[in-house]
Amino acid sequence: MVREFVGEGDTVGAVTKARLIAVLAAVFLVAAACGSSGAPTSYSDNPADYKGEPNVGQAERNFRDGCEEAGLDDLDQQVQQNLADVCKCGFDQIKDALTFEEFKGLDDDLRSDINAGLTEEVNQIMRQCILEESGLG
Repeated sequence: MVREFVGEGDTVGAVTKARLIAVLAAVFLVAAACGSSGAPTSYSDNPADYKGEPNVGQAERNFRDGCEEAGLDDLDQQVQQNLADVCKCGFDQIKDALTFEEFKGLDDDLRSDINAGLTEEVNQIMRQCILEESGLG
């Protein structure tokens, strides 16, 4: 199996590329999923309290829920213990790096073709969050 180290020269936290991509794909597949309020059209649409945080948009709630669910089965135990922080970090950095339209576009691409893949930028964001939030970096 092809392995990709989470960080350059980092031998502590190896994550298989296939698993990382599978987790991210699962996250994006639920990120823009329709809720009772309809599909979000911006990062801040349909705000609600979430895990003690006020006014968290539907896209973020969906992303973090999907990230945490997908990560429980596919990632190293040390990462699993910090998964909520990894997922929040990932969303925050993706939100800073991508417009909502780009974010939604990735979701749409994955819905039409699960093998479409994610951008290297998104993969790098998630790898960095895994390292930082799990104490591996």
